[in-house]
Amino acid sequence: MYTITIDRSRCKKDGLCARVCPKGIFVQREKLTIPELIYEEGCIACGQCVAICPQSAICHSEFSSTAIRTIQVEEMPTEEQVMTLLKTRRSIRAFRDKPLAKETIERIIDGARFAPSGHNSQSTEYLIVQDKAVVNQVSATVIEYLKFEIRRFGNPLFRTLASLADREKAESGLHEIPGFKQMVRLFESGADPILHGAPVLLVFHAPRTVGFADVNAQLALQNASLVAHSLGIGHFYTGWVLAPCRAPRARAWNRRIPGLIGIPPGHRLHGALALGYPIPKFKNMIERKPPQIRWV
Repeated sequence: MYTITIDRSRCKKDGLCARVCPKGIFVQREKLTIPELIYEEGCIACGQCVAICPQSAICHSEFSSTAIRTIQVEEMPTEEQVMTLLKTRRSIRAFRDKPLAKETIERIIDGARFAPSGHNSQSTEYLIVQDKAVVNQVSATVIEYLKFEIRRFGNPLFRTLASLADREKAESGLHEIPGFKQMVRLFESGADPILHGAPVLLVFHAPRTVGFADVNAQLALQNASLVAHSLGIGHFYTGWVLAPCRAPRARAWNRRIPGLIGIPPGHRLHGALALGYPIPKFKNMIERKPPQIRWV
């Protein structure tokens, strides 16, 4: 349980802490009175109270004075700058044969950890794979998984049973088989259609018991993607690495890659970014489809 106190000499009785606390721990019963603390055991250490108080009247055991810094509004990027960052980010699948510095990877993760998370669980953990042999083995394992899917979808009995269990998924899986075969051919010719020779694989994982851990990880991954782009680091979301981990009716495959790279037992792999210095750099940004919007 966290310890929270209000410095009564500093409090200006504005009630801001009570307005922003998502768990209702702060209650201002009347205007211009010092808020009361109730149900402190329900605190999720989100820091809203500490961040909102202009008088720094709230002391929270989770946040030391060194963890709190005044927002410098002049440092905030403009809307135009944010949109430029978003519009110029692209998935990069061609990398220089040059390792990334540890400090660069840590800066990317530092941005990732500031992503929102359900109940402020901050559940996402990170694993960095730099060993070239292991990275290559990850690609090879995905290819072996694709071969497995090609074989079982080639079995009429499996297709029938899969269709009875979930017709749409079965048809979707069957539709993917030609693409799987092409990727196997590329790999066997010496190419790497999975990780494209990326020098680093940044993996996002979390305990299976955490609610919304998958959503938390995807939010962290998006943060990491934008920080990587701002640093000039090429990257792409490696959906293929997740495919064996979520293979339906194929539990033997679900732990193959997590076991290979060292994901702890009881954790689930939720996402991964391939990282490296890009070749070449993109010079243009292009439009995307208009958003499909419905107002209710």
